[in-house]
Amino acid sequence: MNFLGDEIVSMKKVLLTTLAASAAYLKYQSVRQKRSVQSLMVEQGLKSFLHGRDPRKTLNFARFNHVNSGTYSIPNKVQKYLDFKWLDIEMQVLKRDSIVTPEKKVIFYLHGGSYWYQPFDLQYRFIARLADRVGASVVMPIYPKAPAYDANDALSMVMKSYQELLATNGVEAENIILFGDSAGGGLAVSLVEQLRNAQIDLPKQVILLSPWLDVSLENSEIAKIAKKDPLLNLEELRFEGEYYAGCESLKNPIVSPIYGDLADLPPITIFGGTNDILYPDMKLFTEKAKQNVRLITYEGMFHVFPFFPLPESKRAYEQIVDIIVSL
Repeated sequence: MNFLGDEIVSMKKVLLTTLAASAAYLKYQSVRQKRSVQSLMVEQGLKSFLHGRDPRKTLNFARFNHVNSGTYSIPNKVQKYLDFKWLDIEMQVLKRDSIVTPEKKVIFYLHGGSYWYQPFDLQYRFIARLADRVGASVVMPIYPKAPAYDANDALSMVMKSYQELLATNGVEAENIILFGDSAGGGLAVSLVEQLRNAQIDLPKQVILLSPWLDVSLENSEIAKIAKKDPLLNLEELRFEGEYYAGCESLKNPIVSPIYGDLADLPPITIFGGTNDILYPDMKLFTEKAKQNVRLITYEGMFHVFPFFPLPESKRAYEQIVDIIVSL
């Protein structure tokens, strides 16, 4: 009995020592990398949790193709607790507000998911919280996804949704904030490029979180970051991007807006982290645009970090709120 008791005490000491050492290591890395301890912990969790639905695997590919070939259904909890409803069920456009009015600010939200995934709970919760904070409606197209559809399908759908918002709902473009994350961020830039080309009224402001601006992923700086990003896998992204491009070149601006004409676009604010695979292209895009684009960089942060409960995310969220409220 004493022997067993001694063993338990010894195991507790080992456990406490291990925990103390882990905490000290996290604190050291936090100081060294100039980021919060919470972000380091979340990052480790994401590394072990994600990448279970690799579309390169035959069964996963078939599932994506089946799901994305059909019509989207609003998850019950999203409908019940976050109050998302159909603005146009035939066009597959969601809204969040009883009435989308011309006087009210509208967040036209293009969700991310590497052009393959339907929206996640994290995205719904973030955009709902943001809309409540700034007093805006949300219009959210559930655009067509790969591998069943391609870039032309997705861009055509969001372009039509935007025009319907102006024509049918009477919303003024100056009251629209175009918001996109990841793939949705890239699609948002492709959208404003096409709206400008067609001489359609542009949104007042574009806000992007970790936008995928170059589907070719040819930037030589990406390889240096690839192992640091807990969310994105470079080879998976390349595979997904090729299907999204369809018959178009990966460098067609419809697919990769970084190759488009970046003049005369509305003001664009980008939030990115230095441990994001897509960060090198955020920097390059900002340099190429030369005007009307602001990149807000968070040291050590990973892909779409504002969606996670971190001190850095809170700061980014408040910056986003300030941008919208000031319009």
